[in-house]
Amino acid sequence: MLKKFWAFCMVIFLLSTSASNSQEKVDRTKPPKPGPESKVKFPSYFEKTLSNGLKVIVVENHEQPIVYVSFVVKSGSTYDGNLPGLASVTAELLTKGTKTRTATQIAEEIDFVGGSLSATASWDATNVNVLVLKKYLGVGMDILQDVVLNPTFPDEELERIRTQRLASIKQSKAEAGYLASVRFSKELFAGHPYGNESGGNEESIQKIKRDDIVKFYETHFIPNNSFIIFAGDITPSEAVSLVEKYFKGWKKGPSPHKKFPEVSDISQTRVVIVDKPGAVQSAIRIGHLGIDRKNKDYVKVYTLNTLLGGYFNSRINMNLRETHGYTYGAFSSFDTRLYPGPFVVSADVRNEVTDSSITEVLKELKRIIEEPVPEDELKMAKDYIVGSFPLQIETPAQVAARIMTIEIYGLPKDFYDKFREEVKKITPKDIQETARRYLHPDKLLIVVSGNSKQIKPVLGKFGPVVVYDADGNKIE
Repeated sequence: MLKKFWAFCMVIFLLSTSASNSQEKVDRTKPPKPGPESKVKFPSYFEKTLSNGLKVIVVENHEQPIVYVSFVVKSGSTYDGNLPGLASVTAELLTKGTKTRTATQIAEEIDFVGGSLSATASWDATNVNVLVLKKYLGVGMDILQDVVLNPTFPDEELERIRTQRLASIKQSKAEAGYLASVRFSKELFAGHPYGNESGGNEESIQKIKRDDIVKFYETHFIPNNSFIIFAGDITPSEAVSLVEKYFKGWKKGPSPHKKFPEVSDISQTRVVIVDKPGAVQSAIRIGHLGIDRKNKDYVKVYTLNTLLGGYFNSRINMNLRETHGYTYGAFSSFDTRLYPGPFVVSADVRNEVTDSSITEVLKELKRIIEEPVPEDELKMAKDYIVGSFPLQIETPAQVAARIMTIEIYGLPKDFYDKFREEVKKITPKDIQETARRYLHPDKLLIVVSGNSKQIKPVLGKFGPVVVYDADGNKIE
């Protein structure tokens, strides 16, 4: 018995030694090789436009007995006018009462069948989304039709939302990151709707009245400015029948779309500080005007940004986090919309390294323009993009979101079919040319929210400095 015990111990020792030796051979300075590429393809989908202009889109997936329905109006926060937050508040109120249901009844009915209902507004669209089991699709469609066609925007619900929004804004204004982002948008998009806070500000939320909401709703919620996506366990004929049943009587209206003024990009680098007395960290936002979603170089710009600051192994994050230890994370983004959105680099750093962090960001912007990206670094970024794409189209809701993008921005119907292959084709030369075209390190808006007394003296070397307080008042 004792011999068996020692024999067993020897086997465990040898196995653990072997495992230890194999682990020692792993080179942890290099990322693991990517696994085989997923064969998942973006699904094809059906389209039909009804006589009233409402488009029906259907993507079938019969693996699970669920259906996701997204009703989309092609107007969002860009149409807030002089009341930032109007589209967002309108969307939230859609589910808070109709001619035949109270907010509580709506919530209880969808909850009773195990479904979900939500309504949100983005810059370019307003959505009402329903997720239900296939057998309860009739219930889901009845509620969806009711909140879209018969909302009453109750005064008491508006006041509740107003109170919540004002409290949320007050809380957000204590955060340096929020202050920096708000000021960055105001400076970059002065005179354009993108310069507003899509969720509203204290002044606008106080001013919004029920009449404003009704006017926004009546102007934009028309069938010829809308489409409806079905994704999941449903056929095109079933979907069309449901839409004809619930929405065919909906009348067309005049198009609400209009052109907005073009934004002038930054002409020279300048610095804006949002003073946060006593702060020990600085929230940095650095950037300029970016591109619109329909830009012909979108895939190249997307890949460029991934390399620069779009994932953990990106240059900006590796520089500021890993090499210098200035921050827990730094990233960049091109926020693409119907009109050109912002390109912005974001990082929260210690006060004493604020100027050093900005210097390193500028170095990375210049380096990716001046030096070709090494093949292995580009391959790692492309592998990340290609490998993560299937994870972005796993659920009916994810697929519907991408179809919505195609529809809102007028992209080719096969955009996502070709996306991975387009990424694979990108070369170091493409990256360098794209960087030269769309990055402007000599013409930047630099916004920093932090302790002005401590950081202002070291920021003047980047450009002229202006200082605001947390309420947006210019103080220096």
